[in-house]
Amino acid sequence: MKKIRQYITQSWQIIKQNKLYSFFYILGTALAISMVMVLAIGYNLRIGNIYPEVNRDRTLVLNSIQRTNERGVSIHRLTTYAIKKLISDVDGIEAVSIQDFSKKSDVQKDVLSATKEKIVQYCNAGIWEVNQFDFITGKPFTQEDVESTIPKVVISASTAQSFFGNEPAVGQNLWIDYKEFTICGVIKDVSPLVYVSYADIYRPSSFKEEGFFGDFLGEFSAQILAKSSNDFDNIKAQIEENLAKINNTLEGEKYSLSGGPQSFKEDNLTSESIHDYDSPKTSDSKHILQLIIIVLVIIMVPAINMSGIISTEMEDREAEVGIRKAFGAPRRKLLYSLINENLLLSFMGGILGILLSYLFIYIGYQWFVIFLKVPTYTMNFSSFPWLEIEMFVNYKVLFVTIVSCMLLNLLSSIIPQYFSTKKSVVILLKRDNMVKGGKSPQGKSVWIFLELLAVFVITWMLIDPLYVLNYQKSIPNGFEYKNVYNISISPIAYKSPTYKMATMEERIKNSKIIIGLIKDHPFVENVTINHGMNYLGISTLESVISKSSDDSLQLKYQSIKMILDKTTFALWGIKTTPENLENISHNDVLISKSVAEKFFGNEQAIGKRIGNENKRVIGIIDDIKSMEYEQVAPIIISGIWDDRSYMSHIALSLKSKPGISDAKFIKTLTEDLSDKLKIGNMYLNRISPYSKGIEVNNNKKITAQKNTYTILACFVLFNMFLGIFATFWLQSKKRRGEIGLRMAMGSSKKKVSRMFVMESVKMAS
Repeated sequence: MKKIRQYITQSWQIIKQNKLYSFFYILGTALAISMVMVLAIGYNLRIGNIYPEVNRDRTLVLNSIQRTNERGVSIHRLTTYAIKKLISDVDGIEAVSIQDFSKKSDVQKDVLSATKEKIVQYCNAGIWEVNQFDFITGKPFTQEDVESTIPKVVISASTAQSFFGNEPAVGQNLWIDYKEFTICGVIKDVSPLVYVSYADIYRPSSFKEEGFFGDFLGEFSAQILAKSSNDFDNIKAQIEENLAKINNTLEGEKYSLSGGPQSFKEDNLTSESIHDYDSPKTSDSKHILQLIIIVLVIIMVPAINMSGIISTEMEDREAEVGIRKAFGAPRRKLLYSLINENLLLSFMGGILGILLSYLFIYIGYQWFVIFLKVPTYTMNFSSFPWLEIEMFVNYKVLFVTIVSCMLLNLLSSIIPQYFSTKKSVVILLKRDNMVKGGKSPQGKSVWIFLELLAVFVITWMLIDPLYVLNYQKSIPNGFEYKNVYNISISPIAYKSPTYKMATMEERIKNSKIIIGLIKDHPFVENVTINHGMNYLGISTLESVISKSSDDSLQLKYQSIKMILDKTTFALWGIKTTPENLENISHNDVLISKSVAEKFFGNEQAIGKRIGNENKRVIGIIDDIKSMEYEQVAPIIISGIWDDRSYMSHIALSLKSKPGISDAKFIKTLTEDLSDKLKIGNMYLNRISPYSKGIEVNNNKKITAQKNTYTILACFVLFNMFLGIFATFWLQSKKRRGEIGLRMAMGSSKKKVSRMFVMESVKMAS
């Protein structure tokens, strides 16, 4: 202990004597450690055991099922029936949570009070076993309650406060989407960062209608809690056996689990977007490799910088090292002593880095949420209830920080200090060496050259993909969405007290009145009907075969349905050939130029047949970008041909007149039309800018990647600037004797400065 105290005292005295060197070293270490900490915190939040998901390490995730039939391949979430059949009689399972993704719902204290938007999740009673929620009052609903469709709900503490204040919430009622539920329990709030189990309100899964796509395709996923993670392979094998038995009873279609169920870690690290159950997967090993490369970049860049700074500093201390060796100090002891000095600096930089990491997360919380790929609609960015200290401080993250500090210290200090202590006493104490500061000007430049080389390689690796992303964003979309809005007219729930039965004729009549009222609003320039609230920027990948040849083309098949007429294309700003779009049938499609060139070459494409369903081509459009940051893609657009618009739900796209802001348009239409559109069972549900959908889609796919590249590029450039600046500064101080001699021999300040600049230019070149 006395020896350690002595080392610390000596190191502290040396640090005080070399304040400039210490400042650069501590700051460089702090920046590196803060970046490692942010990454460690982020990945711990994604895959670590966090309240209430404290069993992630032994949880399997079953998100989707794939159906194959004569119409092709489709991927969906599952029904509760399908999940129960798949896990039937499977050994090694402790509990199963069946749940849908949390969604916003209208919640009222009573049926006549104002509505509040809350995040609601349907689930079975297994959610209380797979996860460990802290119940403040009351208790959870049971599986018997779920199966008996008893209207009970569990709510969060903040939800209880917002509706009932300081009154007890248990036993009170809430109306959720016009259905009445009794509160049976209140839990401690769950952070939205814990996206799978987060909700304001949990209600039984039996209240969600199923069976729209058959017995197996629905809107639920399963979190399967294994007795041990060692049982994963056995559970997967048994689930696959159950699926094989199901397939043997079917004709004309088959189901597969697309590699699932996966462990919680695999599911979160391999999905491009964690809330897209059918998003493309990449290998777990690829993500681990990417993480290792990022961490190495974060550690190696400041290590190179600090090696340059230490090398420069060691030139000043070669005389000290020579004297200590002359008095018998062994080389190993000298090296150990010098590393200890830097270890103290690394420790101080590590403490500062930890503080900086929390500051970075607090300031850049929106980027941090996107980096974690959390659905942003669950976030309230005006407050920070989700920044809970226990989520960020744990032994794993601190262990990563300590290891990073040690690694950074060794990488940066051991090489220059090793070579300094390796020199003989004669060379270290040579008078010429002591006067000149150890090395020739060329030798002193080695570390600066290495730093500049690292700048070139690493920044190219980071900035090149950023350039490509931004270049692709500049490519025209092929359609316009400026001043375009989506409007949703929804029916009230049939169990609502105000619900009235209506015939098909009445529904059609009411729908036409509603659409007419919207068209006639003075702010509205154009209206078209969509089949569902889909986006032109979101589509599915299919292989389409030409009927006129054996060619096939992998292309984006547009899932959005539109009325194919002049009005619609004027709204979207899509230019078509020919402009005359009369006598359109359900078998007609528009294709983009690249599809026409692929299938028909220089022949006239209009009137030809295309695709497995023998669609007739009625027009040619420009290729459309599927994503803001992608290149344009070959595409096909199909249309609505019947009165689907007059069913229970009306989805419209409308264009505002020029010069009206989003806020003004939405506010005015909502105020003017909310009461007027309450016709029959219909009401105005939502008006949202079309660009919001594009932004959400970009956030899910690209924004996290782009932001990560940008932050890493800024980090590398700043570190390099700091390291090169510090090395130049320190080495310029050591060359004062040379500068003085040159000026004494008649050189001017300008000439000396030019000499230094030319040295820098040579190394940079």
